[in-house]
Amino acid sequence: MKNLVISVPRLEIHRPPVSTAIVAEVIRTHGHDVEALDLNCELFHYLSDRQAYYSYDEIWDGHRNPTLKELKNILRFIKLHLPAIEKYDQLWISVFGSSAHLFTEFLCRMIRKHLSKKKIILGGQGAWSTEIINKEGFGHKMKKKGLCDLYVVGEGESSIKQVLDNVVKGAGISDENPVQMDNLDALPFPNYSFYDLDRYDYLDAGKEVFITGSRGCVRRCTYCDVARYWPKFRYRSGVNIAEEMIDHYEKHGVIHFYFTDSLINGSMKAFNNMCDVLAKYNTDHKAGFSWKGQFIFRPKNQLPKDHFATVAAAGGKEFYVGVETGSDKIRWEMDKKFTNEDIDFQLEEFSKHGISVFFLMLIGYLTETKDDHNDTLQMFKRWQKYVATGTIKGIDLGKGLLFLPNTPLERMMDSHGVYFLKENGKPNDSLWQCTSNPSLNVGERIRRRIETHEEAIKYNWPIWRGAQRLNNVKIMANQYLNSIENNMIATTKKTIEENLNFFE
Repeated sequence: MKNLVISVPRLEIHRPPVSTAIVAEVIRTHGHDVEALDLNCELFHYLSDRQAYYSYDEIWDGHRNPTLKELKNILRFIKLHLPAIEKYDQLWISVFGSSAHLFTEFLCRMIRKHLSKKKIILGGQGAWSTEIINKEGFGHKMKKKGLCDLYVVGEGESSIKQVLDNVVKGAGISDENPVQMDNLDALPFPNYSFYDLDRYDYLDAGKEVFITGSRGCVRRCTYCDVARYWPKFRYRSGVNIAEEMIDHYEKHGVIHFYFTDSLINGSMKAFNNMCDVLAKYNTDHKAGFSWKGQFIFRPKNQLPKDHFATVAAAGGKEFYVGVETGSDKIRWEMDKKFTNEDIDFQLEEFSKHGISVFFLMLIGYLTETKDDHNDTLQMFKRWQKYVATGTIKGIDLGKGLLFLPNTPLERMMDSHGVYFLKENGKPNDSLWQCTSNPSLNVGERIRRRIETHEEAIKYNWPIWRGAQRLNNVKIMANQYLNSIENNMIATTKKTIEENLNFFE
């Protein structure tokens, strides 16, 4: 059996995909012919314009339908790749998230129409993902439609061998109860030889690849659904992680890495061991490693002496921290477990050792009050000096809070009286309100989001994808207006009918 592992939009274009590099390598180690095709990267080059490529994000995110011209362009692009796909017997399609659903369905429909004998296997978190309003998983829906033969969820490495042996049903195979693996050190390294590393739109560092050091998270933030996919937090040894990075350096000359972990320092033991090995290798070989990833701020008493000096020597350069809010109260209610004083300490350490940070924000949390929001506004002045020195490289203000299935926040919905406004007759999961905090309605959340953006500009904080994020807020505002107008029409119609009934 000839196997083709396919990555689809939407993925970021700045690095080759790690998930399919792992899947393809696992298939290879089991003795099967395999190649990989990154249709996300191919679409980037097909459109030949970065702005055109990113303009499709609204489509992938479900904010709008494609125009007829865009639809024809997508289908034409898929059709161009059908001759290459035809050479293979089994097609493993990696569905990274919900933003990959639409393209995946288009692709599978085209394969079913023109290459009907091919076996289609969907995998990835997007094959498992659901919505707060519609709880049916994407893989299950696609199988019901006949658009895939089976889907794999959870840790695919443990299921791939079974699928290759023609198992069609089991834990994690067309089933949403996968079994987690215990020993992540036993997994093969992702094989980036399946990709042309020169075709990616690297940011400013040259070749860069993903590293996965852990699965799951040590935190249980109320809004996050990581625990659904990885109930148990597991991590590779620090030595094993460092060995993989050194392997990519020696094979491909890669010195820049991005960690996919929910938290790169989730296990302090593994993190410290990795840093020790990399710092020594950097010293001995002058490799010049540089790596970044998602990071958690910790209290000062949890950190060893000279901790950040070792991180810097190992190549730690840029971290993304879910600060979320300027309110200690709200951050604690989110289960983030760090304070503004902890942030003060870490920012000063980052500044001393040349490490930079991006703040990730979540404006309009379920229990946020006006005072909490004002605490967020005040943080821009409080930490502006670190923006001036380049320690704080930017901030992502996001769109706002969404309720995700199988999260602690979902389990709070009834107690807080959460409900969704209807748009065009259907509940819209962006348009939530609650009886426990009635002043935080949709309009107020939009106002606070815009006010936060304005405050960031006032203190010269670089805003990551500011225009794109504001456009999402604009879309939400228009949905809110449509909801209000629809409700007014329905209310007026009901009033007219009631008055007419008076004359009967």
